[in-house]
Amino acid sequence: MQLYGDKHEISFIILKYNIFKELKAIESDTDGIVNFTLSIEGVKIGLMFVELKDGFKVSFRSKGNIPVNRLAAEFGGGGHTNAAGARIFKDDLEDYLPKVLIAAENYLNKY
Repeated sequence: MQLYGDKHEISFIILKYNIFKELKAIESDTDGIVNFTLSIEGVKIGLMFVELKDGFKVSFRSKGNIPVNRLAAEFGGGGHTNAAGARIFKDDLEDYLPKVLIAAENYLNKY
């Protein structure tokens, strides 16, 4: 896990596709892992980036009234106030990672 932001209120995990292949894992093996990002003291938004064969998915979690469903919607996703997700196809995780982190930090400042 990594922390992001001046106050370290964002935590994120990146799961790369090559690890899935090596371990013969499937996408559903990652269910629930994103919740661990919120277990770090002071973290208000947790993210998990899962690299897939044809793109990647982002899972969003939050504490309190931070509407990560609105954050996910900015990337074509949706969900609930404290739990949401988005799938990005045909794009590179490395290009989107900073965009999502900056957007998440903006949400912390807004809410």
